[in-house]
Amino acid sequence: MPCVRSETVRRAIVVPALGLVAVAGILWAGWTWYQGRHTVFTDDAYVESTVAPVSAKVAGQVAEVLVRDNQPVTQGEVVVRLDARDFRARAEQARAAVLIAERRWHAAVARVGLGREMEASQRTQARAAVMRAEAARESATNMLQASRAIAQARSAALASAIAERERVQVLHQKAARDLDRARELAARDLVARQFVDHAEAEERAAAAQLTAAVERVSQARRDLESAEADARMREAGFEPQQLGLRTAEARAVEARAQGIHAEALAHEVRVREAERELAQAQLQEARADLALALLNLEHTEVRAPIAGLVSRKSVELGQVVSVGQPLLAVVSLDDVWVVANFKETQLRRVRPGMVAELVVDTFPDRLYTGTVDSISAGTGSRFSLLPPENATGNWVKVVQRVPVKIALDGKLTSNPHTLRAGMSVGVTIRLR
Repeated sequence: MPCVRSETVRRAIVVPALGLVAVAGILWAGWTWYQGRHTVFTDDAYVESTVAPVSAKVAGQVAEVLVRDNQPVTQGEVVVRLDARDFRARAEQARAAVLIAERRWHAAVARVGLGREMEASQRTQARAAVMRAEAARESATNMLQASRAIAQARSAALASAIAERERVQVLHQKAARDLDRARELAARDLVARQFVDHAEAEERAAAAQLTAAVERVSQARRDLESAEADARMREAGFEPQQLGLRTAEARAVEARAQGIHAEALAHEVRVREAERELAQAQLQEARADLALALLNLEHTEVRAPIAGLVSRKSVELGQVVSVGQPLLAVVSLDDVWVVANFKETQLRRVRPGMVAELVVDTFPDRLYTGTVDSISAGTGSRFSLLPPENATGNWVKVVQRVPVKIALDGKLTSNPHTLRAGMSVGVTIRLR
């Protein structure tokens, strides 16, 4: 009887227990099915954040290190100072070069203005010389024509004087003949003495007129010879009182020379304008060199590009650094996200904007929420340093993983985040 009773008790305990196990199994299976139907999960996920490398932009010796590992810094804070004496001297040299270039440019501008004034003055003088040359040529031409007209008038006067002399000579000959007849008649007492006296007076008057006519002819001939000589001298180039054609031609040549000089001054102005442009270009170059020197001087103070914590500090006091050499890194705690590597078979229904729940291994009792920000354009192996080459050798199919970026909900996280880059995370994405 006791054995039967014990067997009965065991059955009464085992059967309900098996029933409970079966019910739990069914519930677990249902829950697993539900979760697999409405969520996807991976524990291949890690916290990521912005890591800004800090490197030297100029070469030099480290004069001061102002930070240590894991020290919080703000954006723009000086973390390292290089020896700036060489760069300061170069900046002063560049500033002096700018001053010299400015003086040269101002001098070139002044030379251009002076050259333009000289060109304008020379062109005015050239125009005045042309006008004087034209006036001198016109005056010389008029004087030559006047000399020729005078010579022609003197020639006509000589001809008139010769005709008058011939007329007076005829009259004198007639008076002489009358006087001879009067004397012959008087010798025969045929006429009175008064008649002879009158004939003598007529003869003397005719002789005087003949002498005057001869003198007028001589004077007219001398006047003609003088006028012809003056005209010949003017035609030959003799220039009394500097009013001849040669003087006019010389003045015309002088005017042309002044015009050529004006053109030369214009060319010189163009040369000076080119020198001004060159001086302006040199000034711009000097200013650019100064800006570069000041920029290099500013770069002797290495500043944090973002706010965060100092990490991977490799710079030491007295170290000589080169351009682009990494000195340290600043890890941002304000910009934190999670990269979850899901299997490619899990992403069929995953879309950006879906809600994700995250559990960080460091804080297992705290649930973080976020949203799917984006899905990578390729698998992780595709962007690895040595991508797999599946076209050669033996090939074994392996399920690939695709990185998915999860943006954390900013309302549920502190600032700065307590999360650190590289922490392991379990990620569950709700598909509905």
